Amino acid sequence: MASNDYAIAAALVVALLTALATHWHHRRSQSVARLAFGPSGQPRNWTRAVPTLRVVSLSLACWGLVVLATLEPQLLGDTGASDAVKTDPADVQRVLLVLDVSPSMNVVDAGADQKLRRRDRVLEVVEGIMSRIALSRTRFSVVVFFTSARAVVVDATDINVVRNILDSMPLVWSFEPGETRLLEGVRVASELARDWPPKSTTMFLCTEGDTVDFSQIPKLPRSIRDLEILAVGDPIIGTLVGNHDSRQEAGILRRLAAELHGSYHNVNTQHLPSKALAELARVPPPPASAGWQIKDLARIALTIGAVLLTLIPVALQYFGSAWNAERELPITQAASPDLEVAAFARTRAARTLASVATETNS
Repeated sequence: MASNDYAIAAALVVALLTALATHWHHRRSQSVARLAFGPSGQPRNWTRAVPTLRVVSLSLACWGLVVLATLEPQLLGDTGASDAVKTDPADVQRVLLVLDVSPSMNVVDAGADQKLRRRDRVLEVVEGIMSRIALSRTRFSVVVFFTSARAVVVDATDINVVRNILDSMPLVWSFEPGETRLLEGVRVASELARDWPPKSTTMFLCTEGDTVDFSQIPKLPRSIRDLEILAVGDPIIGTLVGNHDSRQEAGILRRLAAELHGSYHNVNTQHLPSKALAELARVPPPPASAGWQIKDLARIALTIGAVLLTLIPVALQYFGSAWNAERELPITQAASPDLEVAAFARTRAARTLASVATETNS
């Protein structure tokens, strides 16, 4: 049985019980009609609608609550969005991170004060990128390379998965020792992206550089829209790692960017410019409205029912009867505090009776 069927059944039961209770209350209130409404024994004409309003309001509130309680829960979208909306496949964009995990990425010469490891600087830069792009339509893939290359994440939507890869995960131990093969990372990334839609992917190559045989540069697939080389490491002062001097190979990386029709960025001390992320930050227009859904109607019904149930007692108290107990039964000057209390209690009792009996005697 669908949620709406449960809600309708519950609303009918509530309507029946409310109608029976209202009728029973009306019969019991007949005996105090003149006490409540004065000599006429009748409330104001508008109160004749109160029993119907009470039945309708309780039924609406019940239907709305049951619908909302039995609907499947929905996740909230990011960046303060309301109910999550599935991204149109045509609007999906991909970020392909190609990460250098060689031992030299642990050299401390990065950041504004050059006190960060190169891999930690990559984490800072990538987090800066994530904070400036449309995450709701972005899928993340990660390729890591050292002496070989392999994909470790494909089409992830959770940025914490990517953050976990970048944040000190010792992936270097999954490779055989040897020389860094930067072009192998580019080749594996190109193979991974080959079947993706054309111009749907931005590749970020995060590395310090390496000796590159430019005759062996792989051709990027049509799916790669932009290539951004994010270079870390001090480009001037090197650090001895193993048997070689490790520094950022700025010249090689600039030429590699030119060969692959991409862009080179020295992010060792500065973040990637926002203009390089303009396409990734673009948010497509929202899809056309699908019209009223049952959850919207349930919220409206619940609101109307709750408002009516709140206003009915107030309206009956102050506008239900034309007879004013305080005016028709004036209080004389009391001779003692006890008489004042008794007079006040009599007036309050008369007003309360009028309010209680107004609905059912109409």
